[in-house]
Amino acid sequence: MKAYGVSVPTMDDFNALTARVSALEEGTPVPVPPDPPDPPDPITEGVQAKRIVELIGKFGANTFSSLDGNNVWGSWPSDYRPESVAAAYKFILGDSGHTFRIREYHFANQEAMQRQWLQQIQALLPGTETAIALGVGASTNDVPSAQRLAADPSCHVKWIEGINEPNLDFGWGTVLPADTLAVQKALFANKPCLVMGASIAVALPHPENTIRAYFGDLLAEHNRNIDWGNCHYYPPASPDVPNTGYSVNDMIGGHWTAYEEHVIGMTENHPTLYAWSKDAALAVKANIAVLAGRAPRGAKPPPIPEVNSDDARDPIWTLQTLLRCAKNGTQGVWWYALFDYGDVFHTGLFPRNGYEDPRPTAITLQSLCAICADHGDDRRTFAPGKLDVEVSGLTAAMDWDCYQASNGRFLLPLWHAADAGQGGAVPVTLRFATAKRITVFEPLVGMAEVATSDDVREITVNLPPGVVVLEVTTV
Repeated sequence: MKAYGVSVPTMDDFNALTARVSALEEGTPVPVPPDPPDPPDPITEGVQAKRIVELIGKFGANTFSSLDGNNVWGSWPSDYRPESVAAAYKFILGDSGHTFRIREYHFANQEAMQRQWLQQIQALLPGTETAIALGVGASTNDVPSAQRLAADPSCHVKWIEGINEPNLDFGWGTVLPADTLAVQKALFANKPCLVMGASIAVALPHPENTIRAYFGDLLAEHNRNIDWGNCHYYPPASPDVPNTGYSVNDMIGGHWTAYEEHVIGMTENHPTLYAWSKDAALAVKANIAVLAGRAPRGAKPPPIPEVNSDDARDPIWTLQTLLRCAKNGTQGVWWYALFDYGDVFHTGLFPRNGYEDPRPTAITLQSLCAICADHGDDRRTFAPGKLDVEVSGLTAAMDWDCYQASNGRFLLPLWHAADAGQGGAVPVTLRFATAKRITVFEPLVGMAEVATSDDVREITVNLPPGVVVLEVTTV
């Protein structure tokens, strides 16, 4: 305090000075005030964002219009009329500005029907990219018709695939590796679009061993006749838990190794169908072959057992798989399948004949598309920028990525992988160099925002197993 213009120590100041003198007289160490903490390093480089369409646009679903020999696409196994497929896709995509992909089986005797179907899909869903796979038991006789469809711009076919799972015995033997290679070479010759390899059904861990065992000495030649490797993924546990041998990275890494570092397309995946027994899986594919007229005359596939989707697990698994695949370089993720397979496999995004009754996974995808909407005319071509952000607190089972929409807002998905029923919430901190406006979304719950904060330099999110998306804009 001050008295008459003279500074006088307070009693606390006097006691502190007395204690210091006493300590010096006794020879005891004198406590030294700690240095002030260094300011955090400035965030100067930033994180390079990717276009948000590069995430959403990787997703697609398997459809089976080519199995309907009556050319009405509505008998079996599901209602795959173009208007039904379009209604299902439009429910999920809404007015988000995004598109999904389609994957179809193909056989030569269905060329005219499939051309008509693909053209109608383009009329209803303009810009939809399609992969056509040579189905079970296909041969070089099916190659020219597939190439004609791919060469027709009205069909918008971006990929042709080799034989579907040639190493599985659907009741009449596997396809010989030499025959699989012959189809691949025929597809690659004078190719009108990108060519994927055959989709080898693999065992985990180390899927590369199954691929090498099937092709043997022919693998190198197969790899010279592909643009993309092909992958089917039905794992028994969470898709993103590291060091298990069953994660997405393990699966894609094994294929990438076997296929000599070609990019990979995951043309079939499903979170529940890992529970198939081998006999059940073969029954479905054998049934498809019979419907497509590719089975021996009189062949009768075994009955298909009932399998139900897991409405709690499937949405989490699906988002994590898409996010992880987009980060590890996988170039496409096709869900198996858009609609239930008949009355027994209740594993579609929608029931067999009910696009008005979406399953939770379809609703979750709808939320993701709405949260990550991008309506800009240049959304596929604009140059994304960098975000001045650092993320800390992630465990080995967690990750994040950085995207941007063409209107400038950044979208940061964060995900936490865990086996069913395992793992609690983990605090994750994001620090920004300049003030931001942060909006938190939980697509697994809905498309509405959870919380919004202005003038944020640092924020901590408690992340349970699942996915959150942060929208980041400059204040």
